[in-house]
Amino acid sequence: MVTEWIRSRGMDYPTDGLEADRFAAGWSVYAPVEVDESDPMAFLQMPVGRSVFLVGDSGRIEEVSSSVPPQQAVERFMAKEPASVSGSAADESDFMAEFERQFRDAASDGPPAFADFTVVDGPRENADLSTVGDEVATADEAGRLIEPIVQQLAQLGPAGWDEFSAVFAFTVTSQIAQLQFSSEDRTGLVPVPQSVAELVRQQREVAARMPAGPWLRLLLTCTDRGETTVEYDYGDEPFPDDQLVAPEHYRNDLEAYPRQELPVWLAGYVAGPAAQGRDPRQAVTSQIADEAVGRTAAAATDLPQFGELSARWAVLSAVYAGVGSDWGPRIFPGYFWFESDGRSGATLFILPGDRAVLSGGKWDSELLDAAYNGLEPMPDLYGGAPAWVNDSALNTRNRNGLLTFCYWWADGQWYRGGTDTSGELAVALPPVLTPEDTIRAMISQAGTGAEDECEALLAAAVSHTATPTDVAAVFADKPDADVAAAVNQLSLAGVLIS
Repeated sequence: MVTEWIRSRGMDYPTDGLEADRFAAGWSVYAPVEVDESDPMAFLQMPVGRSVFLVGDSGRIEEVSSSVPPQQAVERFMAKEPASVSGSAADESDFMAEFERQFRDAASDGPPAFADFTVVDGPRENADLSTVGDEVATADEAGRLIEPIVQQLAQLGPAGWDEFSAVFAFTVTSQIAQLQFSSEDRTGLVPVPQSVAELVRQQREVAARMPAGPWLRLLLTCTDRGETTVEYDYGDEPFPDDQLVAPEHYRNDLEAYPRQELPVWLAGYVAGPAAQGRDPRQAVTSQIADEAVGRTAAAATDLPQFGELSARWAVLSAVYAGVGSDWGPRIFPGYFWFESDGRSGATLFILPGDRAVLSGGKWDSELLDAAYNGLEPMPDLYGGAPAWVNDSALNTRNRNGLLTFCYWWADGQWYRGGTDTSGELAVALPPVLTPEDTIRAMISQAGTGAEDECEALLAAAVSHTATPTDVAAVFADKPDADVAAAVNQLSLAGVLIS
């Protein structure tokens, strides 16, 4: 189909050896690039913005540039596809059968598959055609500006490089550029000259006119065959620390390019301590203000009693430490710690006088999303809290506006502020909400033959009578286990018999 489309328009584009990759409801068709691998400079003459043809299941064909990020090109293409083509599996099967028939006909000595072709591309309902045209032109221009960036980066690599990857994290007042070349089993970082950074900044200014606004990170990868991928990152997930700039630079960027919505993590990072910070002076002031108006904390019933929760946390930490896992909860002098592999986590600080503070965050919290993007008030986490609930005992997420729950233990009871945050706990805490959860997690590390020993260790920890022998029994089938590390976790938690 694409071959006939190219020939009917007299395009200067190869029609032999085309390749096709399937996407959700169509095909991406292109001519593979041939490179003289004996010439190390041949790559520089290769066009980055070569044509790719998108073929919908409707039969519609559209030519796009390979320098436009593939996902963006496909999404834009699919937005114009007739709604009727998103049908059943039978519809796709029929299309495939027809496609194969046309392919065989085109490859035979018979008549061509198509004598003529009409592109079905009506306007989207209620769409402003001039606006749509401007968006497409802007995206194409942004795509074309990738080519000189890639070509100049390619010249910075050592002889014989196989692939390079580049990351640009820009705002209007800051820039981070990282470039890495690889060759076989070797990699190396290469400085990015300011001349290339200026090209990247120009490309970002053009990309800023697209509906999504300016990217926050531009990610490029390119092989020595000229196979280039481009990704615009708008911050859907948190950036690595070495690609994160100071909050004021993001504020400057938002002032220059206002956005209707921000990822929760970025909104909190920009807000900083002003959103949820509670230093000792603020804590005292808030306590006095709460008492003046009769605001009290809410008694919380969605957590186990402190002794049970801390014992479960302790035995889990012991088992994870014993098997040498890099994951799982840990205990340090004065506090318990946990970070999940999904960017959520919590801390439990133990204070004198039978007091404790449990706080943390669910990284994609609906409560914070509603506050930062939905104009809802920030969750009331500290209402009625005593002054000792302050930054020194709070999870550090509160410094970046990402705390989604805060509980404190006093007088034999858990308390919280005015917002019900029970829905934030499950993903941010280790499995300590029920003893069954804890036992299952222990067995997952110690092995299925240690069920009775895990239950016995938990019972002993709850009564503060655990012994090194109880710990060693859990690892009976793991001769390489670090029993001493496990015992130390229980000692730090104060549940080991003295």
